[in-house]
Amino acid sequence: MNVVIIAPHPDDEAIGCGGSVCLHVERGDRVVAVFLSSGELGLKHFAPARAWNIREGEARRAGRVLGLSGLHFLRQPDWYLGKAIRKAAAALRPILEIEAPAIVYLPHPVERHPDHKASIAIVRNAFGKIKIPTLRGYEVWTPLTEFDHVTDISKVMSRKLRALRAHASQFEEFDYARAVRGLNQYRGALAGKCAYAEVFQTL
Repeated sequence: MNVVIIAPHPDDEAIGCGGSVCLHVERGDRVVAVFLSSGELGLKHFAPARAWNIREGEARRAGRVLGLSGLHFLRQPDWYLGKAIRKAAAALRPILEIEAPAIVYLPHPVERHPDHKASIAIVRNAFGKIKIPTLRGYEVWTPLTEFDHVTDISKVMSRKLRALRAHASQFEEFDYARAVRGLNQYRGALAGKCAYAEVFQTL
């Protein structure tokens, strides 16, 4: 089975569905990540080209931990994906046509960040007349109030955190690992009846 992860920025793939990705890979599925932007505003003190180089390098390291089969960097404008929906969709479309995914993971539509919100419109525009597969909305910084899919990621949680820590430039101001571990532990306790879980909303 082919799986595509839509990540507005490098690190969203690890935060939102890194555990599920590890499980897909263990089952023999092909998993590819598409980064809509390269998160240049996460390194404001660098010129965009330098920021791209750092954040894309971190994404590649995280991808090796997760076992991704491929990574694509569309380099659409960080923070302004909502103004680049057609352009981003046009860049995404050939990747979706080649991969023909059975499942696409992407941020759920009521995420607080504007780039996360824009992802669903980009994906739907990219599919156009192509049959849309299963879309699973994941949590990044805005917890879901409703979800219909729970995945026990207990056995791969340490690997998910290793992938997340590969995005080292983003840890200078905020302990992402603490937040992600807490959210997945909360989901495990209340939704999965396990140590750690990720939850998703079918879109």
